[in-house]
Amino acid sequence: MAATDGAFAQSADGWRSRSIVDEIRLGVFGHHIEPSGTEQGGLDVNAELLFAKPIAAQDRGSLHSFLMPRIHIGTQINVDGDTSQLYAGFTWDLRLHERFSVEVTFGGAVHDGPTNGEGSSFGCVANFRESGSIGVGLTERLWLYATVAHMSNAGLCDRNSGLTSGGLRLGYTFN
Repeated sequence: MAATDGAFAQSADGWRSRSIVDEIRLGVFGHHIEPSGTEQGGLDVNAELLFAKPIAAQDRGSLHSFLMPRIHIGTQINVDGDTSQLYAGFTWDLRLHERFSVEVTFGGAVHDGPTNGEGSSFGCVANFRESGSIGVGLTERLWLYATVAHMSNAGLCDRNSGLTSGGLRLGYTFN
């Protein structure tokens, strides 16, 4: 993390160092939680990095901050050998209270699951990925998130069974 301290933010008493990594999240998801009779299942281990918003977005009100998304990268690894993902995109979050937030994401994912055939088939190797979370602040820096994520090709490929997972994540904020 020492390498990420190159960004700076101006405070009332001058310049202070600020990490470009804003938050790290780790969690566990139920894999393919939709009741669709698929052979996909088990648990996913999730890890995600969220990067800091530009300085201008941090100094304004919550609506302006919501309109300026954070960039995220992450992975969901299925522990049973089913479909795993590597994903990236944008996170829009809104703090509704000091200890309560909601967020939505949109981006893309690449996966190692099936692309042709019967049952779960995701059509394309690269798909869209979106999620929604509700966050509760446990401390000033530690947050608990309930998250539902969905990966799909939006009908751009022949097959599109989609993959929905849901679970809990702990997030630690650096800034």
